[in-house]
Amino acid sequence: MTFTNIKPTKSKNKDENSFFPRWKRQIGYAWCNTFNDFSQHIIASLLTIFVIAISITLPTISYLLWKNANQTAQQWNPTPNLTVYINKALTSEQTTELVTKLKSYHEVDRVKYLSRDETKEEFQTWSGFSNALDLLDENPLPAVAIVIPKDEAKKTVILHQLQTELLTIDGIDDVKLDDSWFTRLTALTNMVKSIVWIISIFMIIAVSLVIGNSIRLNIFSRKQTITVMQLIGATEGFILRPFLYSGIFIGLISAIISLLLSEIFIYQIESIILKVSDAFGTIIHIEGLLWDESLLIILITISIGWLSSLIATKKYLKMAQIV
Repeated sequence: MTFTNIKPTKSKNKDENSFFPRWKRQIGYAWCNTFNDFSQHIIASLLTIFVIAISITLPTISYLLWKNANQTAQQWNPTPNLTVYINKALTSEQTTELVTKLKSYHEVDRVKYLSRDETKEEFQTWSGFSNALDLLDENPLPAVAIVIPKDEAKKTVILHQLQTELLTIDGIDDVKLDDSWFTRLTALTNMVKSIVWIISIFMIIAVSLVIGNSIRLNIFSRKQTITVMQLIGATEGFILRPFLYSGIFIGLISAIISLLLSEIFIYQIESIILKVSDAFGTIIHIEGLLWDESLLIILITISIGWLSSLIATKKYLKMAQIV
C-alpha cells in the first residue's frame, strides 16, 4: 500500500514540473501582478488609460471623417462632363451626325443632347429670366451636347485632350470642361487623408510615450522587488512578463474606451450632418467603424502597449546590470 501511494505522488510532481504547467503558473503569476498593481494604483492607471483613449480617438475620428467624406463623394459622383455648344446654323441632320460622331470617341460613355428649345426651357427654369427671353424675337441659345466620359477617362489630362480634339470638329463653337467641382472635391478628400495620416503618426508616438512612462514609473515603484528577483535567479523573461502584460492590458482597455468614444461622436454628429445633407439635396448616411476596423485598432494599440513596455523594461534591466 505504501508503494502504491508513492508512485502517483511522483507522477503528479513530474507533471507539475513539466513545461506547460510551469508556463501556465508563470502566466497566472504575471497577470495577478498586473491586476494587483492596477488595483493599487487605480486612479493613476485610469488617468493613463483615459489619456491614451483620447489620443487614439483623435485619429480614429479623423479616419471616420475621411471615410464618410470619400463615400459621400462617390455617392454624389460629380462626373466632370464636357459641354459642347453646337453651331446654330447646322441643320437637324447635320446635328444628328455630329452627335453620332461624338458618341464614336472611345473616351465617351454617352451623350445627352439638348435642342435649342430644351436649352431655352432649362435656362428659363434655372435663371429666373424667363420674361426677358420672351421679349426676344429669336432664341439666342444654341443646342448643347453634354458628353459624359467613361470611368477610365475621368482624369483631368485625358479630358483636356478630348476637349482639344472636339474643338477641331466643324459645327462646334465651344467646349467647356466642367471639372472644377470634381477637382475640388478630390483635393479635399486627399487633404483629409493626409491629415489623418499625420495625426495618426503623432498619436502613435504620444501613446507610446505615455505607456512607456507609465511602465517606467511602475518599474521604479517595484525596484526593490526586481532586485530581489534578480538575486534569487529569476530570468529576464520572468521579470519582463508582468510589465509586458501591463502594457497589453492598458492598450486593450484604452482601445475599447476609444471605440466607445468614437461611436458617441458618430451619434452626436449624425444630426448635424443630416442638416448639411438637406442643404445639398441629398441623403448622407454616416457610417461608423466596421468590426474589422475596430479589431485592427485594438490590435495596433495592444502592439504599441507591448512594444513600449518591452523597450522601457529592457532599458531599465540593462541599466541595472551596468550598475
